[in-house]
Amino acid sequence: MSDLRAATSGANRHSSVIAKRAEGSLVTNSTKVAESKQRDPIRLSQTLTPEHTRRQSLLQRAQQQLASAQVAERSLMEIGNGLGELNKRLSFALKSGGASAKISAEIEKINGSMERTIQSAEFQQQPVVSRQLKPIYHGDDRTTFRIKGLDTARSVGRDETLVFNLGKGGANAVPVKLDSQATPEKQAMQFRQAFNEHGIGVGLDKQRQLVFSTSEQDWQRVSTHLKVTGQGERFPAGKANRARVETTEPRFEPLKLKSDNQHLRESQAETKQLMQQVKVSIHELRAHRRLVNEKITAINERNSDVSEISLATVEKDLERVLPKEASFTQVYQNIQTQANVHRHTVVALLTRS
Repeated sequence: MSDLRAATSGANRHSSVIAKRAEGSLVTNSTKVAESKQRDPIRLSQTLTPEHTRRQSLLQRAQQQLASAQVAERSLMEIGNGLGELNKRLSFALKSGGASAKISAEIEKINGSMERTIQSAEFQQQPVVSRQLKPIYHGDDRTTFRIKGLDTARSVGRDETLVFNLGKGGANAVPVKLDSQATPEKQAMQFRQAFNEHGIGVGLDKQRQLVFSTSEQDWQRVSTHLKVTGQGERFPAGKANRARVETTEPRFEPLKLKSDNQHLRESQAETKQLMQQVKVSIHELRAHRRLVNEKITAINERNSDVSEISLATVEKDLERVLPKEASFTQVYQNIQTQANVHRHTVVALLTRS
């Protein structure tokens, strides 16, 4: 598996939602933001705590992971449905030779609904779906991107120094020296050392090409103001030139989708890409939830004396972490079906100490 997880490790200062930022993973068809292998979703504590306390802590973390994944999956399904409806309207407009006022109004309504969905896709006040429609297992929303022309396979066998201007204002030049014989892994490490303090993560994709990531709040600045000065090999020497930044996957920004006649085909192509990404992310989330449930089963097999609690207490707790329309019975049935475990396991999963 690729080194891409490091690309999301810049500026990891926020509290985690499901796992530590540096160990999270963002999986897509073309990229996996990972260093070596997927993180165990429930890392057993090595501290010397009483067994029952450790067990309750593990089950509580498992509950949070499943609840967060459930919010993410439901949000992605809503967005997927919206994209399907949007695709229908765009297809109709293309066949009709243009979008009528009625179709344009419907497209605008669908886009507004999808924007509200992604903005509200949160668990414990942390986002669970990125603008690239990938699950967020940790911390804030990050966008992964490439810098066009920055290929790890170099054609000239000499050392090279690149100087980046991150658009922050003031003296913010960031030099990166690349050895002539540096491997892609070594190049990623050199970029990581230079960029990490500026909140930009660096990693490699499956083709061992550099991939970067930045937070949502910094994306606009990085995408429009990043400049680079080279030595005439890959980038011009002398004056800094604006770097061409390309996202690894399309960003989901429904309010920016255009429905005028000139951009209908372009918007539909982007919509279909986003629909595919939704499918990939939902598949990933379900695999993640299965893995969490396997860990829960393992915990309870080692701890068969899990205390029973009242359903009223569980339901009261669920009201704080799950949507109001999801009753305890519904959640219990869903988890029991997905996990294929006994009732005491599900009750223990839904318990918070």
